[in-house]
Amino acid sequence: MAEPQYWRGSWSIAVEPETVRQGVLHRDEEDRFRLELVGGFDIEVREPLPDGRGWAVKSESRTVEMIHGTAEGHLFTVLVPQAIHTTGFIENITAQSWSSNRVLKGIHLARLDEPVFTRAHLQLNYLLQWSNRTTLSLIIPMQDGKQGGELEVHRQPEIVMTAQHEQMQCGLRIRSHEFNVERRPAAGTTTIQTTEWAVLDIDPPSALPYDAFDTINRDLQDLLTFCAYVPAASQDQSLMYNASAAHLGHTEFPNEVKVMGRQIYCGTPPVPETPFHNYLFTLDALDFSELIPRWLGLKEKARLGCNILFGLRYISEGYVGNRLLGIATAAESIHRALRPTKTPLTPQQFKTLKQKLRDAIMDDPDDNVRAFVNNGLHNNPTYRERLLDLADIPQSAVVDKLLTDRERWAMMLKRSRNDLAHANERSTANADTSAAFWLLEITYALLHLVLMAELGLDGEAQRRALEHPKISWARTQFQNVLDGSMSE
Repeated sequence: MAEPQYWRGSWSIAVEPETVRQGVLHRDEEDRFRLELVGGFDIEVREPLPDGRGWAVKSESRTVEMIHGTAEGHLFTVLVPQAIHTTGFIENITAQSWSSNRVLKGIHLARLDEPVFTRAHLQLNYLLQWSNRTTLSLIIPMQDGKQGGELEVHRQPEIVMTAQHEQMQCGLRIRSHEFNVERRPAAGTTTIQTTEWAVLDIDPPSALPYDAFDTINRDLQDLLTFCAYVPAASQDQSLMYNASAAHLGHTEFPNEVKVMGRQIYCGTPPVPETPFHNYLFTLDALDFSELIPRWLGLKEKARLGCNILFGLRYISEGYVGNRLLGIATAAESIHRALRPTKTPLTPQQFKTLKQKLRDAIMDDPDDNVRAFVNNGLHNNPTYRERLLDLADIPQSAVVDKLLTDRERWAMMLKRSRNDLAHANERSTANADTSAAFWLLEITYALLHLVLMAELGLDGEAQRRALEHPKISWARTQFQNVLDGSMSE
């Protein structure tokens, strides 16, 4: 959740810098932007009438890609703004309001696809503790089994980890401030403090447009959501550029541009703070240099299924039935991506079978029969077979402990998916949604174990993931669902 802010200054459409209006850019607590102008810009689309005595105004307005602003000492680029209200007409516009989902603070872009940014910085919830690294160390002297002597706190300026994925370099920096000593003589107190934080860096091989970092930023956000088993919000995002004739700035070091606006998940309401968080795994289990290329490669392979999977966590509200259909779809998509060659028959067996069927119906006068054999037969596994094959990917003992009975789990999910997808009356016959909810949660947990196995995390790491409080509770409740269905 962002703090409400506003910037008062001068604004112009990027391609019409000569037309300047005064106004205020507002940022609300949900990170949405509204630009309120005194006066406004003519955005009507007009065509001359055939007789030349006037013009016709079209219903749609012209597209504005960017609005530039200079406000309170900062440059702003309001990206893809939408005019939401205009008071007045043509040259007599007295007020105008614009909305936007994203604003760059610190630069005037020449065009949306301008390749100017050389690095991205990203801060995410849970990143520091997940790194399993710290720049701070505490030495507690012990005498006779008790604390004694002087405490020592040591600080190193920075810890840097790097990884390479294709031509993109990723880095994770753990940083901390110098110790700050605050003495308050009147109060009779002295406070010594520092702050430690973690930052992800993305370095492409060459300069990129502002939105070219979106995919890898989302993939890294999904990684933290995956490991933390809760939605990981984007806390801060910035882009760096080098000074040039088109973009003046510091010449000795990169210039920073803040990326402001609504993210996939904004962390609303604020995450409750606890001293420790339970992760499925941290960088203690797999080194950063190995994890990042494996994760980005896995995400690229199974992008659609993973987007659905983590999207269900970012958007936590919704009917259980809709969410269960979503997780069922994610399971099928992930299986298709991870096991694309999995088929009931070998390609040669299927080819032979199809040819036998063609020979058998060669003289059949019904065109529909021949069309069905030629075009309607496919060598694809059934949905149930896909689910059982997914359950074979993690360590078998871990899956058995999670699902109890993988065959019954697969049949329950298949039946629920078919009922919901085809709007069968059976899908709404039972008002009690608890069984559907725990089927959803246990499937969500299984897909996380599948991804862990694909990343190369061994059976012991998967077994530890089962001890996560949320997964352990879901396992217990799903067992109760299975026991209840057996007694009916």
